[in-house]
Amino acid sequence: MIEPVTAKEMQQAYFWAAQCHPELARARNPEEYAADFARRHGIRLPDFFGKTRTHDVAHRRQECMADLREQGFTLSRIARLFKRDHTTVQHGIEAVKRRKGL
Repeated sequence: MIEPVTAKEMQQAYFWAAQCHPELARARNPEEYAADFARRHGIRLPDFFGKTRTHDVAHRRQECMADLREQGFTLSRIARLFKRDHTTVQHGIEAVKRRKGL
């Protein structure tokens, strides 16, 4: 008979897996990840999540979108976070790839 797993046991298993395989770890909250990304790069949150189109803000925003996509979030989920269309997110991710030469 299989015994039920508690939430605490699941959290411990997730923590262990994330430590052993960081490429499999996924941010649980994309809002927090994006806000932390903006702070690390010295961008004000209203600019990062707003309509600001300056070179430095737009490129960092696109990099954050690409990071979130790599973590497994859908284009629609990322688009809602940044209040943009999913095709804008897709364009941003492709722009990051072009800049990296991929």
